[in-house]
Amino acid sequence: MVETAQHIILLEKEHDVSVTTQAIRETCISNRFDKVDTEQMVLACSEIAHNAIRHGKGGRAEIFELNSGKMIRVIISDSGPGIQNIELASREGYTTVKTSLGLGLIGAQRLVDNFTIKSVIEQGTTVVLEKYRPLHKDTVDYGLVSIPDNNYNYNGDQYVLKEYDGDSILMGVIDGPGQGYDAHSIAQTCKQFVENNYRKPLPELLTALNTLMKESNDEVGITCSLARITPGKFSYLGLGDTHAYLFIDDKPIQHLTNQQGRIGYVRNVKTNKTEHSFNAKLTVIICSDGIKSMSEPFPESIYAQDFANVLFDQYQRPNGDATVIIAKYKI
Repeated sequence: MVETAQHIILLEKEHDVSVTTQAIRETCISNRFDKVDTEQMVLACSEIAHNAIRHGKGGRAEIFELNSGKMIRVIISDSGPGIQNIELASREGYTTVKTSLGLGLIGAQRLVDNFTIKSVIEQGTTVVLEKYRPLHKDTVDYGLVSIPDNNYNYNGDQYVLKEYDGDSILMGVIDGPGQGYDAHSIAQTCKQFVENNYRKPLPELLTALNTLMKESNDEVGITCSLARITPGKFSYLGLGDTHAYLFIDDKPIQHLTNQQGRIGYVRNVKTNKTEHSFNAKLTVIICSDGIKSMSEPFPESIYAQDFANVLFDQYQRPNGDATVIIAKYKI
């Protein structure tokens, strides 16, 4: 299906940037984006549009409303000389124009939810910027408790919670090796890797994470559980002693199965992820090994944060980092 832009604006002079940003602002507001997200999108696109005029000798901006307005995409392209060194141009504050906002490519990237750039020398540059409307509280309710071992200041557990496309979630728990700063640092690096590659299929994502850990100097490895929720579909893949549980519609709870081992120390990540369809609602619970294996009954009807608090208090082990993350999702 070919997507049709709601607005196409030629970028030939500085005034066209104002026209573009006003169209972006109106598009975001009309699709119920809040003020902060709206102005972040406006500021990021303003920087890139200015670049198209100043460096690319003009171009155009295309504005799309996607997924029933839950996602705004702006494509800014030019036919200029291209970017000789994208890595250099992406450095913080890099600019060759004294009147630039000084955000640079990396500054614009940080303001949006998805940012891609393609540049060909003597042919031009195309930048795609996307902003996703946060899921409404009537769609998803989150609960989280994550506390380090009492003997350490740093938490070796990290959690992943990435909303995208206005209706989808990637969530999970990463349990670093042991406790303390080293465990925290490794888990944080792995979390950043997962969030940077959140659209990859779960087997591909954990396989890449396994390769990353093999190339590190860590001698223990990590454990990880990841779940993806999209409207009507749930998928899960875990490796190690993190553990997860699932309620679908009004069916009994399921204990989701993990592959044995530790990421960085298995030959291959198995690709047989758990998948389920659902008609109305689901609740997923993911825990690190600082939480004991759980058994029913669960107070599943309460708010997700209250639910997380109850489970943490009931099942926390005496020692070790401990994390419980919950998402209650309704179509």
